[in-house]
Amino acid sequence: MTAYQTRGAFWGRILAGACVLAILAVCLVAGNYVQATVNQLKSTHQVFNDRQLRNGYVAMSDIQRLVLVLQEALSAGRMTPEAAADFQAAADFLYVRTDNFRRVLGTRTDQQTARQAIAQLEVIGAIADDAIAADFDDLDQLWIDLTEQSQQARQALVIYMDEMRRLQDALLLKQSLAVERQLSLLWTTLGGLTVLGIAAIVLLRREVMSRRARQVAEERVHHLAFFDSLTGLPNRVQFQDRMSALLNGNAAVTLLLVDLDDFKLVNDTHGHAAGDAILRHVSKTLSRIVQDQDAFCARLGGDEFSVLIQSDDLDRLIPLCERIINDVGETIQFEGEALAVNASIGLATNTQIGAEIDVNVDSLFRVADFALYASKSNGRKIFTIYDKELEQQFLDRRAMVDELPRAITDGSMEFFLQPKVLLNTEETYGFEALVRWRRNGEIVPPQIFIATAEESGVITDLDCHVLRQASRKLAKFNARHGTEFSVSINFSALHFNSDKLVGVIAEALEYSGLRPDLLTIEITESVEMRDWDKAKQIIAGIHNLGAKIAIDDFGAGFSSLAYLRKTVADEIKIDRSLIEDIESSDTSRFLLDSVLDIAHNLKFAVTVEGIETAQQARIVSEMGAGNAQGYYFGRPLPADEALSIALDQIVGTETAVAVG
Repeated sequence: MTAYQTRGAFWGRILAGACVLAILAVCLVAGNYVQATVNQLKSTHQVFNDRQLRNGYVAMSDIQRLVLVLQEALSAGRMTPEAAADFQAAADFLYVRTDNFRRVLGTRTDQQTARQAIAQLEVIGAIADDAIAADFDDLDQLWIDLTEQSQQARQALVIYMDEMRRLQDALLLKQSLAVERQLSLLWTTLGGLTVLGIAAIVLLRREVMSRRARQVAEERVHHLAFFDSLTGLPNRVQFQDRMSALLNGNAAVTLLLVDLDDFKLVNDTHGHAAGDAILRHVSKTLSRIVQDQDAFCARLGGDEFSVLIQSDDLDRLIPLCERIINDVGETIQFEGEALAVNASIGLATNTQIGAEIDVNVDSLFRVADFALYASKSNGRKIFTIYDKELEQQFLDRRAMVDELPRAITDGSMEFFLQPKVLLNTEETYGFEALVRWRRNGEIVPPQIFIATAEESGVITDLDCHVLRQASRKLAKFNARHGTEFSVSINFSALHFNSDKLVGVIAEALEYSGLRPDLLTIEITESVEMRDWDKAKQIIAGIHNLGAKIAIDDFGAGFSSLAYLRKTVADEIKIDRSLIEDIESSDTSRFLLDSVLDIAHNLKFAVTVEGIETAQQARIVSEMGAGNAQGYYFGRPLPADEALSIALDQIVGTETAVAVG
């Protein structure tokens, strides 16, 4: 090394040391400044934390529950034991909410609106306690007192929550100003440090640093090519390479596909950060479980993991699956909240695959995925072993996938009609078109072939086939008999990711001659759409044609409110799950009443599905629903038979009117 290089290295170290000291000084000053700002923000934040706002909203709900129970008692003319119990429970909830409200507020003296709200809640609690103690001897007076105090309490709560929101806005502004001041300080400091840093970097060994940078980058690229960045587990590429090597060596291999149940609900409810915490928990769990096994685990993508085991011994594999399900399902803590998801497993060994299937990486994945699908279909949180019985189902499904396109064109796909009725008269005003597949002389259950059509992509052709046939049949029938029956047709969410749907519907309307306002396209609420912006454009195009949009199975999926917010629909069809216990459950009635209230306020037409008894029909009608559908009014029947019955009903009604 020359004297010049030695001097350069010396001054480079001096400058580097000066940079380090300067950075430490800046960090110390900035850290103290930021800490002081954070402490001040924390102090103010306690005034309006989320729990206080949440207490305000829930307290309103508790008050409403008291009023509803009392209202039902007044309607009935007395406070029944069941209603009294509900009233007691609502009062207890309000007491707990008020107490929690008070504890959250603590000893703060600057929250007069909060204390006024608490005082009003205590008054309501006292009114409720007095009424319970008096065994509800004067319901009318209780109603007067409770409604008067409820209104005052709601006003106090609204004032309180409005003040909290204003405080939030003020704090956000204060925080923004603090950040701007910090940025000014940092930019000024960084400008000076940049000059020092450039001088130090020039004098230091640039070649060594560049080589190190290249090495780190190469290691990073290599890591990303074979490992998952979130969990650190091997990725699909590395996993498939390992499995291919084992299969080529004719080793006994078992593949476990581990898929999380309802993982999207965690992301939707708690956020993606919580979902990432769950994924890291699962990866650590799998790594711990397989570390003492002759096994290899990976994350394939999303919420799907895999485990590769060099064994086909079921006596060893079954306990392993049970342990994975139990350990993955353990609750973890994330930001003070308990999170948990369950896992389903599909297990397949290369020695269990029959001669009709070539054993390779792709086929082993397919059969393991089929076993996983069986676990999901049979209740989840279980494992399913791919065996001879499941293989027969797999081969049948593969044959079904091959036959579906031909079935659409050869006439074996039939559409049935189920009546939709007006509840007040039980007259049929329209139908829902339901597809049935007559395969080898037998009707294939729709839940089997519809799912297969969805997975294979044939569902789009199938839906369009039903649209053309059903609209043509209804148009001809209406023209022949002077009727105005409408028809509803279910469409897969896959259509709403394509630009072709509006053109297909327009073509079907022109081909059939059906009046556009008699056609309703149903979107299944339990299916998520990938591109809402495109979906809304398609829905607008359908409306421009004059056809209608309905949200099917409303209340059964994960995004009911999202669908109401994002979809410009004309009708919602309430899922049968909301009315199954309506004859005996007050909770079911309350839920249905809430949904009906939302629908009516948003100007939706409502059809209640799954009506199976006269009592259900009566209750739903009394609650304000106008339209219904279910086995009580008629099962799905071949189109000609269903239309004939509806026509006979009209003729019978006209005859009765004429005789009368």
